[in-house]
Amino acid sequence: MITAERTRIIRAGLGGAVKATLALGLVACGFSPAGGSGDLPDAAPGDAPLTTIDADEPPRAFCDREDPDLRLCLTFEQGAADEAGAGAVVDRAANLGFGPGRVGGAVQLSSSSDLHVAETPALDVTTALTMEAFVLVAEAPANRAGIMDNNGQWGMWIGSNMRPYCTLVGSTVSGPTIAAATWTHVACVFDGQTYRIYVDGALFGTVNRQVPASTAGLDGVNVGQDCTPTGANDPLTGGLDEVRVWASARSDAQLAAAAARTE
Repeated sequence: MITAERTRIIRAGLGGAVKATLALGLVACGFSPAGGSGDLPDAAPGDAPLTTIDADEPPRAFCDREDPDLRLCLTFEQGAADEAGAGAVVDRAANLGFGPGRVGGAVQLSSSSDLHVAETPALDVTTALTMEAFVLVAEAPANRAGIMDNNGQWGMWIGSNMRPYCTLVGSTVSGPTIAAATWTHVACVFDGQTYRIYVDGALFGTVNRQVPASTAGLDGVNVGQDCTPTGANDPLTGGLDEVRVWASARSDAQLAAAAARTE
């Protein structure tokens, strides 16, 4: 059992975390992965390095409510509530399972899950954006699966070929094939000049993009699904952990730390 104090230590980066096996039983959703047992491989151990402003200040929390660039932070330690300080609100959370994740707890998703963040100006970013999450795919999607989607603006996806990719309206950047039943960190970064995708902390693809991101979408954000004006589709069957959206372009070093890499 992960206690509140244990969660606080993990988030502050002050103690080592040994990751448990994610058993995607999804009892609440009536789902078990193909293969019968529902057991998935252990995630790699290790915490991300501490992030400090200077030697005299304490490490920043993973969901730093004082950081104006952090617009959405879902750790799934205490359900599906946003832990950033930008005012985003999870207004739908149905048929979700919770269990051990890549760091602490994670949400477990099936085709009947629904996790939606209400429309908010906090997620209407234009010239700088970072999306990041740990994703575990239990079943390869027939078409694609949404990791997160701000309809008409930006999104992160897993294709039927098991390749993650990210979209801004008019731009797409793709990553490499990832393994099923394995926690993988995916991040996409827009800095006003390029759109880049990182997988497990390593840069994989870059496309030129000098047009500001659209803010025209009015449907909010679906996490674990495509978001459309009439509802959600293209669901992810698997798990998500450490979902964050920033109104800034995170650095290579910051993304490597978030992915628990030392490159």
